[in-house]
Amino acid sequence: MMRSDLAQPVVGPLVPGSLQDQVLDLAATGRAGLSELLGDAAARHALFRRGMRADRFLVATVGGELAGYLSLKYAGRGPFAPSLGDFLRCYGVARGVHACAVFRVIEARSRPRPGGAYIYGIDVLKPWRGHRRGRDVGGALIEAAVAAMARLGLRTLDMEVRRPAARALALRMGAVPLSARRLSFTGLLIASAGEYQRLTIGIPRA
Repeated sequence: MMRSDLAQPVVGPLVPGSLQDQVLDLAATGRAGLSELLGDAAARHALFRRGMRADRFLVATVGGELAGYLSLKYAGRGPFAPSLGDFLRCYGVARGVHACAVFRVIEARSRPRPGGAYIYGIDVLKPWRGHRRGRDVGGALIEAAVAAMARLGLRTLDMEVRRPAARALALRMGAVPLSARRLSFTGLLIASAGEYQRLTIGIPRA
C-alpha cells in the first residue's frame, strides 16, 4: 500500500459516503464574504447544506485522505441551490426575502458564459497546499475540471481570482485574462467582478 506522504492526488466525482458528507459540510460554510448578509458559518451551513448538488463537485484525495475539492457551475446549475423557502426558514420573512433577493443578484455574477463552465470554488486543505513532495492538488483539480467539462462539450472554463496564490495557480494551468467589448455579456461579467480578476481556460475538444 502506497504511503500517503508519497502518494499523488487522485481526483474524481463525489460519490455517496462519508467523504461526500465531509466535502459538502465544508463547502456549505462557504461564501464567508457574505457573512453580513447570511450570518456566520453555522447560519450558512443551515441555509446551504440541505439542497447542495453533489454532482457539481470534484474531490481530490491523497493516500485516501481528503486533500481538496472544487465546485463548478454549468448548464444553469451550481453547487448551491437554496430556495426562497430555505431563506425564510433560516431568517424569517422580512430578512429572508431580502437575503434571497440580494443573494440571487450576487450569484448572477458567477454565471458561465454561453457554452462554458465556471469554477465556483476551489479549496485545498491546509496540509496539502503548495508543492509538497511534488504534489499539486489545486492543479490536479483544475486539470480534472477541464477534462470533465470537455466530455460535456463545453468550450471554456472561467474563474475569478483575487489572491496572488490563486492567480498564480490559474495562470500555471493555462488561464488567461478574459477580455471583451465593454457593452457585452462578457464585458458585464468582467465589470461586475470588483476586486476579483476574471480568467478563462480554453477547453480542447474531448
